[in-house]
Amino acid sequence: MNQVEIKRRQAQAISAILTLLTVTVVSRAVGCNGAAYAAAAAEAFALLWLVIGGSLTETLGRLLRIRASRGQYKNAERLRRNTMVFQMSAGLIGSIVLFAGADWIAARVFRIQYAALILMILAPAVFLRTVSSVLLGYFQGEGSELPAAAAGILRQIFILGFGLLFGSILKDYGSRVSRLLVQENFMSMYGGAGIAIAVSATEVLIVLFLFLIYKGSKRRSREPYRLESGRTAESMGDSMRLLWSSRAVQWLTEILCFLPLPLGLVFLQKSAAEDVSSEYGAYLAGYGSLCGCLAVAVLFVLLPVCGRVAALLRKEEQRFARTVFQCGLHAGTVYGAFGAMFVTVLSDQLGGLICPEQAQLAGRMLRGGGLAVVLLPLALYFGRYLILTGGKVPVLGAAGAGTAVYAVMTAVLVNRDGIGALALVYAGLAGMGVVCILLGMSAVRQLRVRPDWLPVLVLPAGAAAVSGLICMLLGRLLTPHLGNLVTVIVALVVGLALYWAVLILLRGFRETELDVIPGGGLIRALGQLFRVF
Repeated sequence: MNQVEIKRRQAQAISAILTLLTVTVVSRAVGCNGAAYAAAAAEAFALLWLVIGGSLTETLGRLLRIRASRGQYKNAERLRRNTMVFQMSAGLIGSIVLFAGADWIAARVFRIQYAALILMILAPAVFLRTVSSVLLGYFQGEGSELPAAAAGILRQIFILGFGLLFGSILKDYGSRVSRLLVQENFMSMYGGAGIAIAVSATEVLIVLFLFLIYKGSKRRSREPYRLESGRTAESMGDSMRLLWSSRAVQWLTEILCFLPLPLGLVFLQKSAAEDVSSEYGAYLAGYGSLCGCLAVAVLFVLLPVCGRVAALLRKEEQRFARTVFQCGLHAGTVYGAFGAMFVTVLSDQLGGLICPEQAQLAGRMLRGGGLAVVLLPLALYFGRYLILTGGKVPVLGAAGAGTAVYAVMTAVLVNRDGIGALALVYAGLAGMGVVCILLGMSAVRQLRVRPDWLPVLVLPAGAAAVSGLICMLLGRLLTPHLGNLVTVIVALVVGLALYWAVLILLRGFRETELDVIPGGGLIRALGQLFRVF
């Protein structure tokens, strides 16, 4: 993973954070019910798109780069053309299937009839997203990562802007329909429909943006194809067999990683005697968005470390690779431990801020599932390392095991009285824990690392406990007088200062780690200030 690819991965992380923030912001506009209706439709759309276009961009880009490096320019052009024709056909069929089956999916699968209209509006996005994925594969095949990074960030900005605009307009219309029919759910349904319009409109703009870049780049890259002699040998069948055989493992892994979301909604709806859409909306817009943002932020920090480990292994510098890998593991626990502590001890204040409609439920979810801020980035860190070193099969096995544990625990817990959507939180932690342990064991065994658990786990946990106690006291003292927002800000500043002071005073970092850990220069400066380093 070179520096360009690291930047693209970090841009994807920023895009993921924007996506989660969009879910929270838009849910405030359309309500928890509207967020749940839109989420049910979006999960059906995303699952269908993964079946059609999952892992397509990276696989196509890698195959095109291999052909270009061998001078097989005509075969590369044939692969481009065949992939576009096949994927456009598959995407068009997927859009038709989603549109035609919207009522059945909403009523029979998710048991949310109000999601049917949203699904119909989202249906064209399957075709559009498939086209944009192929175009992004073209650019990666030419070694250009900028279009993928720009498209990912622009997509979320457009969805946020259009979502607030169309969501508000259609929510107002839905409120009038609800008053007329004396049924408040129409307001949430039309608000969710506004989000779906925003997604489809955004996909149109992204395809146009990428097509313009493609037309410009194609004019500059025609010469190699003219200079190559010989006949092309790849047919449509050859191209598709090569493409699918190359992407099969990663494609299945992506589907297994996404599957818990729709499975959780299906189990929750099946077990409930009444409508639980508002609870599911709080789960996504409250718990999922906040913990997801913090986890992805930690992963953003770890990506350069993972790339450096892979680079050292390519140079056959095993000893330095082990050292850097352990530094990344240490950084993940250090940065993740504070986030997990913070969302746990200030769960009530954070729940009231991000999900006021279901503040109490969101607070219980954050209190019970804050450990996800540590488990998720570490699992992704281990998985990214294994993929970079050719270990795709262990990642697939861990994803399958985690999904199976999640499905079993969800099926058991949702049937218990008083748990409801909290079952998704507990089952998610169990699934992430299984994935993190399996991937961590595979990575440690492959690198033959012997982690020093004192600085990796014990010291961050102790510092987080001390800082968490102070944050909890501040929360109880300040919230009745200053409100949730001011309390969270004050506790964040004081908690961060205390957390890092404890870590530095306890010598939680070695000198060699500070050259590798992101933010190591600042930690060294603080250590010198306290005369520790």
